[in-house]
Amino acid sequence: MPEHPRIAAIDLGSNSFHLLIAKATSRGYRIIARHRQKVRLADGLNSDLTLNDAAIDRGVECLANFAKLLNDYQPLQIRCVATATLRKACNRQTILKRFEHALGTPIDIISGTTEAGLIYQGATAELASQRSAMLVLDIGGASTEVIAGIGTEPHVLKSLDMGCVVWQNQFFKDGQITEARFAAAIDQANQLIAPLASTYQTHGWDTVCGASGTFRALQDCLRHAQAETMSAAFIDRCQARAIELGSVEKLHQMGLRDDRIAVFCGGLAILSALQKSLAIATVDLAQGALREGLVHTMLAERKRSLA
Repeated sequence: MPEHPRIAAIDLGSNSFHLLIAKATSRGYRIIARHRQKVRLADGLNSDLTLNDAAIDRGVECLANFAKLLNDYQPLQIRCVATATLRKACNRQTILKRFEHALGTPIDIISGTTEAGLIYQGATAELASQRSAMLVLDIGGASTEVIAGIGTEPHVLKSLDMGCVVWQNQFFKDGQITEARFAAAIDQANQLIAPLASTYQTHGWDTVCGASGTFRALQDCLRHAQAETMSAAFIDRCQARAIELGSVEKLHQMGLRDDRIAVFCGGLAILSALQKSLAIATVDLAQGALREGLVHTMLAERKRSLA
């Protein structure tokens, strides 16, 4: 067995599929490559909770590409996990067979709690202070994870049934952006968050970090606006600016990349609800997420097996 093997972590999210290739080192790991593809799996989830053929085909195409990359990198260990959309899909077993055939490796459909734990681990693994109280937010395509902990240890882990793809389709599907639509989207998100608010506020936090595409999109907006912090006021200004622009096709004027525009309002509405319900002052961009959490888990398992 190589002393410093390559490992691969694959995250089949409801919006994007991610592949991370890393090499184990004496101090942890070094990232060799990252690959991401917008699959928008949650777009294909019908009202009867079957995933349609178009979404499945997009997933198969992406995983066939990932299989070629895995063949090039030749990792010693691979772990692939699927999240909210496959948790929900009633035809998940059929989908799994096709996805596993395309990828050439087993896929685990993980619970919301497991997903939240991996996200927290990935987001906090490089913390300078191991006793810092943290709140980690991850707005996925079909679920949102909210995790409070101390240092690298999560204490409160929740996976909420809302996500940027689902909210975009429900409130902004035709591409029109209005104050009333944002208000409805925020209100529905708040109904899921509000019953948990006191639990998180009792735990408390020193720092809040965001570990998903919504926060990277806001980072783009920050740079465009030449602002410094992802504050509550800045989140409100982004919402007001989106309403002023009035349509999704104009959101590039906020500095957003093309691949972030399609579900931006859905994610922003959820973040606005989180910010208001939990009284969040500022949010930092997390340095890791679920796939980094997978890498840390694999390295820990390898270390125990060698002990």
